[in-house]
Amino acid sequence: MTFKVVFRLLFPRFYNYNNDMGKQTTLSTNIDTELKEALTLFCKKKGLKIQSVVEEGIREQIEDEIDLASYFERKNEEEISLSAVLKKLKK
Repeated sequence: MTFKVVFRLLFPRFYNYNNDMGKQTTLSTNIDTELKEALTLFCKKKGLKIQSVVEEGIREQIEDEIDLASYFERKNEEEISLSAVLKKLKK
């Protein structure tokens, strides 16, 4: 199973968020003043909404954590050579 399939199974709302705008909640947090200023200026310069940038950042962080978990689960698996894969596929 690929990462995207697993992610969609675990977090189906992330792939439907544009169609699900009625189901939102407020997230309030404290961040460094300079980071907030940089975010505001970045969004103004790029014509982006702060909410969209923050949501995408959260999504990417979650995806990265899932990728890392998958990597650590499988990093000690035995490697299979390309020739072995081809041999198996030709059977």
